[in-house]
Amino acid sequence: MSKPKSFFGSVAALIYFLTVMWWVLLLLPFVTLMLFTDIGVIRRSGFSTVNTGISFVAIFGLLLGLSLLIPAFRKMYYKLPWLFPYVKIMYLNLIIMSIAVALLNYGYEVQNPARHTLFFILMIIQIIICRLLMSLYFSRIRVPYIGGNSDEQ
Repeated sequence: MSKPKSFFGSVAALIYFLTVMWWVLLLLPFVTLMLFTDIGVIRRSGFSTVNTGISFVAIFGLLLGLSLLIPAFRKMYYKLPWLFPYVKIMYLNLIIMSIAVALLNYGYEVQNPARHTLFFILMIIQIIICRLLMSLYFSRIRVPYIGGNSDEQ
């Protein structure tokens, strides 16, 4: 009886991976780098812009959350043991950069060069502190392979 359930779960995981997750895996680093270009646009134009990073954090959070919460979809993390550490680290990078763009946008809401410089410096400090904290966290608590040993099914 567990054989058909396992088969349908594997098919569902494969379909989810081929239709959704590979886009997420591909876009995570590019969206994070795109936020650097948003910072450049804000600095060059002198005006705050729309923070698309918040939208990507929400969309990717939903899609990644589904892949972790639904046991059938979680099979992709067993088959590809590198996937969970990659997703966790890249998603945290996306959150850090989204906060940085939001902070810079807040500083550019008022046309004041001193305020612009202050918030640019605060944004750089925020990125450095968050990256240091993330590095400390991952040096103390290793990112586990989901479900433990990658040999298990």
